[in-house]
Amino acid sequence: MLDRVTRTQALAVCLVMLIAGGCRAGLRTDAAAESAAAGVFDRPRTTPKTIQLELVFVRFEEHDPLFCDELWGLADEQVFDDALRRRLQANGLRAGVVTAQLPPQLADRFLPPASETGETLPAALPDNPALVRHMLRLLPGRGSDVMTATGLRELVLLAHDGDSLRGTTYRDASPLFALRAWPAADGRVRLQLSPTIKHGPVERSWVGEDGMFRLEAGQRRDSLDGLDFEATVPTGSMVIVGCVGDPASSAGDAFFRDRAGSRAGQRLLAIRPLMHAPLVDPMFTTPVVEPEGGGP
Repeated sequence: MLDRVTRTQALAVCLVMLIAGGCRAGLRTDAAAESAAAGVFDRPRTTPKTIQLELVFVRFEEHDPLFCDELWGLADEQVFDDALRRRLQANGLRAGVVTAQLPPQLADRFLPPASETGETLPAALPDNPALVRHMLRLLPGRGSDVMTATGLRELVLLAHDGDSLRGTTYRDASPLFALRAWPAADGRVRLQLSPTIKHGPVERSWVGEDGMFRLEAGQRRDSLDGLDFEATVPTGSMVIVGCVGDPASSAGDAFFRDRAGSRAGQRLLAIRPLMHAPLVDPMFTTPVVEPEGGGP
C-alpha cells in the first residue's frame, strides 16, 4: 500500500514538472516571436538609391575639327557590335564611350562660358546656347525622356533598314532619347538609349505599369526600330552621341543638326554618370529633361 502511494506521488510530481516546463517554453517561444516581429517593424525604411547623371548638350560649327575628328578619336565605338554601328551610321547617328581624360582645348568646350568678371553666364541667355547642362537623377530601370529638340511643326525622316528606305512625315514632332540606367555590381553604370519621336496632338490613353493602369495625356511615340543601344561605363566617363554624314533628312539630322533658319551647326549629347550620388527620395527626381527653346 505504501509503495503504491509513493509511486502515485512520484508520478504526480513528474506531471507537475512537465507542465511547468512546457509553460516556460511556451512563454519563451512567444516572447522570442514578439521580439522578432518587433525587430521587423522597427527596422528603418530604406530610401531607394537614385543614379545621378550629368547631361551636356554642346553646339558647334558644322566642320569643327575638335568635335568632328579629335573627340571621336578618343571615343571607343567598338563597344557596340558591327551590325549596330552600321545601322546607326546608315541613319546618320554615331555613338561611343570616352574613358580617357579630354585634352584642355576639348575639356573647355564642355564647361559653361564665363563673363569677363569670371562669373558663369546663364545657359539660357542666347537663343542657341553653345552649351546646356542638366543634372538628372533616375531610379534603376525607370525611364526619362531626354529631348534634343521640341515643337518641330514638320519633320521629314528617312529611315534606312538594310536595303530598304522608308519615309515618314511627323507633325508637331519632338525627337528624344528614352534613357534608362542601372547600377552595375562593380560600380559602373549601364545606360540604355532608345531614339524616339513624339508627334501629333495630345491624346489620352491608358498606360499599364506595375500591374496597374492609369490614364495619361501625351503625344504618340514612335521608337526608331533597331537604333537603340546601351553601354556600361565607369563613373566619370561618358557616352557621346552625335550625327554623321551630310544633311539627308536622317535620324541624325533630326536629333542633332540645327534646323534651317537658325545658326548652322550640329549638337552633341554627352551623358556622364557621377560619383557618390547621395540618397534621394524618388518624389524629388526629375523624369523629363527638356531643352530651352526649340533645342538645346
